[in-house]
Amino acid sequence: MRRTKAEALETRQNLLMAALETFYHKGTSRASLNEIARAAGVTRGALYWHFKNKEDLFDALFGQLWEDAENQLRNDLADGAADMLESLYNSLLAMFDRLANDPLYYKFYSVLFLKCEYVTENQAIVDVIVKYEKMWYELLTAVFQQCVKQKSLPENLDIDAAVFYFQSAITGSIYQNLVNPVRADIKRDMLLVFVKSIIGGLQYCPTLRSPEDNPVSE
Repeated sequence: MRRTKAEALETRQNLLMAALETFYHKGTSRASLNEIARAAGVTRGALYWHFKNKEDLFDALFGQLWEDAENQLRNDLADGAADMLESLYNSLLAMFDRLANDPLYYKFYSVLFLKCEYVTENQAIVDVIVKYEKMWYELLTAVFQQCVKQKSLPENLDIDAAVFYFQSAITGSIYQNLVNPVRADIKRDMLLVFVKSIIGGLQYCPTLRSPEDNPVSE
């Protein structure tokens, strides 16, 4: 009996969720396609109908969550009229809210930060991570450039340094939340202060200015 498009999409989504659970419990290098297929309640052949291999599954899962997390930021950037600094601020709040309250995102961040082994046999998975890290860098670069044009960030902002600072602050806070959730449990009022501090660094930190305007570099 021929499957409908809706049934095929449901099977694909079930495979993605099964992959997330398997990666979360076993790590990406130890998870097998057989285990993922069993967890989804399908045959391995059905899995191959949707995905070429484990890396393809991981890439599709990453892509789905990336799109959910970054879609509004990209839309505001394309619109050109939005206040991009405010959009960035809201995007950060939403990201931390998902981490705290959405089990799907919590598990994926756990996989990404704690269970993706950087070893030779896991290189294909690592390559997927590198691809999305590059996309994040490019998106942040475009956002900061738009903020400079809108004069919500200084015109002499060192974009590369700002992106590195921003990424380090975000990934560091996510890692701390995952490895020690009691210590890193950020309440709503603390979260607002933390996000404002990150944005404030972009706006006012003198060491994030272009080298010729940075007294520390002299």
